[in-house]
Amino acid sequence: MKYLIAYYSKTGNNWFLAEQLAHDVSADVVEIVPRVKSFFLLLLTSLLKVSFGIKKIDKNLDDYDGVILCGPIWMGQLIAPLRDFIRKFRANIKTLYFVTCCASGDAERDGKFGYVNVFKKVEQLAGSSFKEAQAFSVSLLIPEGQQAEAEQMMQLKLTEETFTGKIAEYYTQFVQNIS
Repeated sequence: MKYLIAYYSKTGNNWFLAEQLAHDVSADVVEIVPRVKSFFLLLLTSLLKVSFGIKKIDKNLDDYDGVILCGPIWMGQLIAPLRDFIRKFRANIKTLYFVTCCASGDAERDGKFGYVNVFKKVEQLAGSSFKEAQAFSVSLLIPEGQQAEAEQMMQLKLTEETFTGKIAEYYTQFVQNIS
């Protein structure tokens, strides 16, 4: 399959994930650029489910068998740039996978700020093109037996050095599923 990876990243974690995926599944990559750059406005528009839209991308989605949408989850919400991408290109997406590097771990997956509700929203917006969603929690970067405060969680970064252990196992399984 020929994949396009479309990503939005504020901290760099979802950029890292997108680049890894592009390398491992031989995909093209495009950044989703919102029309506004302010974190506060992006968060507000995500919570209110409105937006200012995204800038034009330089890829024709009709040329791809599948799209891997990659981006963060903020406060348990599908963020505006990702939502806008799905809405804008839904008719052109043959198969959609959604991946996120987020702070929610498996224990919080069904909670108010978890990722399960976001996955359901992606599936609802994408319709029949939706195939699978996968969360890669930065909490998996914390050594077993240790805990991190919210502030520390936000500082965790995916890098070549930290992309090991459980998070790498989940990632490898996801790549095998889509290959």
